[in-house]
Amino acid sequence: MSYSFFLYGIYAEGQKCHARFKNLISSSRAAYVKGTLNKLTCGLPILSSPGDELIPGQLVELNIAENHWPILDAINGYNPLNLKKSFLVRENVEVVLQEGPTTTAQTYCLNSARNSHVAERLSGEDWQKVLGSPVNLVEKLTERQKTYLQKLSQAKGREIIPVDMALYRELMTLELIIDKGRRIALTRLGLEISHFL
Repeated sequence: MSYSFFLYGIYAEGQKCHARFKNLISSSRAAYVKGTLNKLTCGLPILSSPGDELIPGQLVELNIAENHWPILDAINGYNPLNLKKSFLVRENVEVVLQEGPTTTAQTYCLNSARNSHVAERLSGEDWQKVLGSPVNLVEKLTERQKTYLQKLSQAKGREIIPVDMALYRELMTLELIIDKGRRIALTRLGLEISHFL
């Protein structure tokens, strides 16, 4: 089936998380979404809805089977069965096309219950600047650090993921992991970053 979806920020063409959508896109047009843009504590921009600012991005048509949505949602930190624990939510937003009428599409927005992750509010055009900023922690991480954070985010229950001391010190210094005695877990910031790796 075909679904209208709005890609912006880290999900936009040429950005890190665009690969999650790339093979599903059948068409793409420049557009704006109405909402509020926030910078997360990890340095990445994320949309909050509602809002009245125009945020640039692409309106795409996704060819995706209905049973593939749970996979895409899980990758992006959204669980429709447990909204309290979802970092992001997939919701309908108002999209303004450069040529043509206003329409609606789905996109991933910050879960309103997670406002504590917001570092500051941005103006609509600022996501391009923020993604190139040295404050963007995701881009500063090494592949080794990213791989370990991904493993930790996918661990179930009290599963123990071993780590060498050098990597342990690096991630503790960045405040991305916490030592809980018998096991290592992600901090709030580490969990936030794990959604964008």
